[in-house]
Amino acid sequence: MSEVDVAIVGGGAAGALTLAHLAHLAGGRLRIALIDHGPGDFGSGTAYRTTDRAHLLNVRAAAMSAWPDRPAHFTDWLAAHGHDQVTGEDFVPRAAFGAYLAALTREAAGDDRPGADVRLIQGRANGVHRGPGGWTITLEGAAPVHAAEVVLAIGIEPPAQAWVPRRLRSRPRFVADPWRPGALDGVGPDDPVLIVGTGLTAVDVAVTLSARTRRPITATSRNGLLPSAHTQEVRAPMPLDGAAVPVGIRALRHLVHDRVRASIAATGDWRPAIDGLRPHTQAIWAALPEADRREFLRRDLRRWDNARHRMAPAVAATITGLRSEGRLAIAAEHPSVAIAIAEPGSWIVNTTGPDPDLAGSTNPIIQQLFAAGLVTAGPLGMGWATTGDGQLRDAYGEAVPGLWTLGSTRRGQLLETTAVPEIRAQAAALAARLADRPAAASAARGPRVRRDQYGLAVLGAARAAEHFDDAVGRVLRVQQGAGAALDAATGEDPSFALAHAVRALLAVEGVIDGDAPAALADAERAARARTDARTGSLLRAVAARVRASDPAGLLRHIDDFPRDALVVNACVPTIAFGGATQVPQHAWAVVERLAPVYGEDWWYLGLLAFVRQEQHRWPQSAELAERSLAADPAGGHAAHARSHVYYETGEHRAGLAWLDGWIDGPGATAFQGAHFSWHAALHELALERWTDVSARLRGPLSPRSVGGVRALVDSASLLWRCRVLGAPPQPLAIDEVLGVVPKELLAEPQTAFIGLHAALALAAADDLGGLDALARHAATRTEPAFDLVAALVRALRAYLAGDYDRTVELISRRSGEWVRLGGSDAQREVIDDTLLSALQRSQRSRIG
Repeated sequence: MSEVDVAIVGGGAAGALTLAHLAHLAGGRLRIALIDHGPGDFGSGTAYRTTDRAHLLNVRAAAMSAWPDRPAHFTDWLAAHGHDQVTGEDFVPRAAFGAYLAALTREAAGDDRPGADVRLIQGRANGVHRGPGGWTITLEGAAPVHAAEVVLAIGIEPPAQAWVPRRLRSRPRFVADPWRPGALDGVGPDDPVLIVGTGLTAVDVAVTLSARTRRPITATSRNGLLPSAHTQEVRAPMPLDGAAVPVGIRALRHLVHDRVRASIAATGDWRPAIDGLRPHTQAIWAALPEADRREFLRRDLRRWDNARHRMAPAVAATITGLRSEGRLAIAAEHPSVAIAIAEPGSWIVNTTGPDPDLAGSTNPIIQQLFAAGLVTAGPLGMGWATTGDGQLRDAYGEAVPGLWTLGSTRRGQLLETTAVPEIRAQAAALAARLADRPAAASAARGPRVRRDQYGLAVLGAARAAEHFDDAVGRVLRVQQGAGAALDAATGEDPSFALAHAVRALLAVEGVIDGDAPAALADAERAARARTDARTGSLLRAVAARVRASDPAGLLRHIDDFPRDALVVNACVPTIAFGGATQVPQHAWAVVERLAPVYGEDWWYLGLLAFVRQEQHRWPQSAELAERSLAADPAGGHAAHARSHVYYETGEHRAGLAWLDGWIDGPGATAFQGAHFSWHAALHELALERWTDVSARLRGPLSPRSVGGVRALVDSASLLWRCRVLGAPPQPLAIDEVLGVVPKELLAEPQTAFIGLHAALALAAADDLGGLDALARHAATRTEPAFDLVAALVRALRAYLAGDYDRTVELISRRSGEWVRLGGSDAQREVIDDTLLSALQRSQRSRIG
């Protein structure tokens, strides 16, 4: 068995570029294997193994260098290998680029590279299996390979066959994959040909077969669209000029149409407009809500591909000539219709393109990865789900340590990920990660300190540390799954005291379900066996928080470990945390003094945006939130801040549209999804869209969807707000909501903020006895602001009794103090709504 640090499975462009970058960066520190089953040279892959010199690249040579910082590398190589007349503006044969990739592979594996240890292994990989210290890759026709890290660079799948009638698949003249060596060799000079598909592969097949057959060729697809052509003249891309990334399909269409019109007006050509969008397509795709992505795939993708992926001018000229000579016909027909009317004896060539859903692949390694639960389908069923840097996610959505991918398998996340410029960037970034992660080599040199995403030491086993980092990331994004990730961390390493302590903290804050005291006890037991300064500091702070509701230890921990972002989160009242700082100005101070520590970090910008909206600095908050969301569209704090700005500035229609798009798109996995729906309902209340409010109460705010604290803070408070605002009767009864709220939250809330919402819920239920019990509980509490809970109970009791003058007096008397209850202006606004309702009712009673 071969043992290496990094194994790259797939010897096409993605694998070759990853190997080239990794060998360059590793400087001989890593043992690397490149595994490929294809014939011929390593590196060329299916796409560039063609021997037909008429098959040209559809990108100019200047854009095809393997090295982003050396754009002339490919053209220089061409000049040194007999293509001295080629310029960067030319479209060269694909075989030449295949030879270039093969040369890069040989260079990476060459004996003249100092300290290089690169092995080229011929064999078909049929399985990747987790084992001690890494992964074992099983191969057909070769010994297994053991690797600490695995890169799956499997390339593009063969054309899909779901459309192919069963009776056709076994026919000798059906070509399932035209790129299979020798697949077209049987076509004779008098044979009719039907090409199914009209994309770039169909163009290549038509060019090849036109030299072999005298008979007319027909190419058909549902829309009958051929790819557009490049122009001979090189025009610079039209820059985006700081335009905002569109977040909806309509905005995207308007942007593209406006740019195309502007480009034609300026240059007479639409292509610069499309080319200028290329660097931004992945960000645009990430910003689209899922429903809009589906609509794009259904209605816009074919036209986008037609404009974006073009024929070289010489190829376009050949196709135009064949059509004008009557030797190539293009038809818009469903494949089954085209086959039914095809001339008897026709060759049927499948060029429809790969199925983006890999779950149906016949590739043995893809089947094994799905069966083992090591991969899961990517967004919209396309490719595989990955982290932002290409680490694969398993069937539970967890990042899989040591398993990576790039290229076409990331299509669901990135959309544009199959062209060399995109693959080159991914290969460079992945190589930079792996060059610093020589797990097997590190083990030979002894243990190393593991660090989290903010550079703090993590005293846990390798896989446990990966799960812990994932949990922290989910908390900072306000996403679901943090509890499961912590369970995975402590399952891998039961002595991982830091993970136990964080579980206790998140449980006491209500972010995850669990027994905080039990988790704290687990942390203390684990720390007796293994601890460090960070773990000890956090453990003491969490113990004070759990056992004495004392937040001071958390603030001291931040003083010593300012980059412990999760603890900073815990100290700032936000959507996911009650907050260890009860006075808003104290929370603001915590966040603002950390600006030099975090700089442009996406999470910190979102938290600072939340602070700015609390300070009523709306423009600054919106700008910070947009910067944060541009870096991470799923960031919950930034989205929360943006929601508040829309509401507080009265932009109800725009805010509602933005919120719905975010909820259905990047925020689909938000842990606090009900709260964002509550925000949307506030806009609908302001617009008097009662039916839409009712729909939210029946859906994301119903007991079927939400319970516990969120049902109390969002659903129950919304029902009371509807009542005092005079909304029509709602379909959701308060008794249904209270059925999913723990009784102790209503009878014995531990914070004034929860006490506020307990009072509203009990009032909505007309529960006078419950309100009296809550008032007695508030009178026993010494924590700040419980006096306001008691005052609010008295005001609500007066309202329910019809004593509106008394309600007005009790609420007005504490005017300016209600902020001490915590929460946001939007949450406390319900007290003002109650006051306004009491005033109106009091005036009506006088008039009556």
